[in-house]
Amino acid sequence: DQCISELRAFATHHDVHITLVIHPRKEPDGQRLGLSSVFGTAKATQEADNVVILQMDSVGQKQLDLMKNRFDGKLGNVGISFNESLGIFLENGIET
Repeated sequence: DQCISELRAFATHHDVHITLVIHPRKEPDGQRLGLSSVFGTAKATQEADNVVILQMDSVGQKQLDLMKNRFDGKLGNVGISFNESLGIFLENGIET
């Protein structure tokens, strides 16, 4: 909790964005990940400005879910796939 508080204070004081990767706890098969799936302390999601979860949907497609958005509250998700030739993830349906 202290580390999270110090990161939050640093980001606020220096007006920077910090990306912290936290692995989710194991959920039952078929259950979607949510804010409560963040492993460890709830402090991480409480202090975060944004929480983005990468997970698979019910048919096995990768999806980014915006679960928290402190700036304007808009939430949502987008399907993504990895483009091996470019080495990047792209929104499904976007051609390069």
